[in-house]
Amino acid sequence: MMKKLLALVLALAMVMTVGAAFAATIEVQNVIDDETYTAYKILNYTKSGTGDNAAYSYYLTADEYASIGSVLVEAGFAFTASSDGSQYTVNNADTFDPAAAAEYLGAHLADLGNALGKATATGSGGEANFDNLAEGYYFVTSSAGSLCALHGDEDIATVVEKNTIPTVDKKEKTSAEDYSDGPVDANIGDTVHYQIVVTDGTGTNTAITLTDTMTDGLDYTAGSLKINGDAVADDADTDDWKVTVSGRTITIVFKDAYVASLDKDATITVTYDATINENAVVDSATGNENKVIMEYSEQSQEDKVYVETYDFILYKTDGTNFLDGSAFRLYDAETGGNEIKLSKDNTGYYKDASGDEKIVVDSENGVNVRGLAPGTYYLEEVDVPDGYNKLSARETVTITSGATAPVEVTVVNQAGAELPSTGGMGTTIFYVVGGLLIIGAAVILVARRKAHE
Repeated sequence: MMKKLLALVLALAMVMTVGAAFAATIEVQNVIDDETYTAYKILNYTKSGTGDNAAYSYYLTADEYASIGSVLVEAGFAFTASSDGSQYTVNNADTFDPAAAAEYLGAHLADLGNALGKATATGSGGEANFDNLAEGYYFVTSSAGSLCALHGDEDIATVVEKNTIPTVDKKEKTSAEDYSDGPVDANIGDTVHYQIVVTDGTGTNTAITLTDTMTDGLDYTAGSLKINGDAVADDADTDDWKVTVSGRTITIVFKDAYVASLDKDATITVTYDATINENAVVDSATGNENKVIMEYSEQSQEDKVYVETYDFILYKTDGTNFLDGSAFRLYDAETGGNEIKLSKDNTGYYKDASGDEKIVVDSENGVNVRGLAPGTYYLEEVDVPDGYNKLSARETVTITSGATAPVEVTVVNQAGAELPSTGGMGTTIFYVVGGLLIIGAAVILVARRKAHE
């Protein structure tokens, strides 16, 4: 916590004035919109004279000292009581350590209560202003958790917001390659490995909540969750975080104390696995979404990654017309290889390691086979329509990455030639040819005789 706070410019400020010239305004610059900024008055203040002859007094009344004196003493202020006990005056202005005071007060805001009065302002358009403040010594902080630097002049004190909020980055992969922003290509049944990295900001000390949601085409792999490389139960509740898994939604709350213990730019890494299922959207770069939302104070960020899977439509014809009665199996090689198992549902066939369905083409509209990664596949005909020849080789199907429509594959069967039957046309042809030869010979003989006579 000290390292984080020392990285900030201090959050304590004096607002000084001479008589009616006091403007009683604190301007907060570079604010985070929608965050609440609070100015606590922690000391009364009086001044007389100018320049080298100026005299300052910072004090609490007896009642004020009874209310917040102890927390200010713990923060590093030292007080001297007046002889009548009505006033407690700061006596260590020359040795006071504002860095240590900022750290302590930032961690003990509840002990300040309303202090000697407090005002709030909401960040909007990059600024937040406190107007009409009573003169005094102020401590300024924000709901984002970080402390602010406060620099004063005679009329207006300027707070420069030094905090930064955490950021979130989501990535994915399907094998041993590095995590990427995706999208990644995969088959139904493949495992997708997800990674969420939260990078801490400056001055953060309130809870960070991650809500990670998968679409219907992805199933969370129970027990796969890890935080910073260590396995974490799906219902873990520790001093550092609380995990809740509900269906396709994972919620992780990193608790206040854990966030406050992180140094600026420290990272929290969350990983888990999910499986692509038969509900996965095909031919879409954004169909199978995985989104994380990070919430910190009033701020919210999100990041999305996607999985792509593809399909083809198989048609069967005789070259012109639809043929019914064909069936196929799908392989990953032109010969031999592994059969790609399929199951059937109301939209066609999908890749399923436990399936054993043949692809039956029973409509002129073809049949859809889905859930495939880019690559080359091979269809082997196992059933053929009556009167047609079975294919002599497997039919090739090529799917390319980034496709936005199914690949169309048309398989053509040729009809076989009819063979002659015994006692039929097989002997008749010889009789016909023989008869024609005899008639021809007789014609030639008659012609020769006439020529001789």
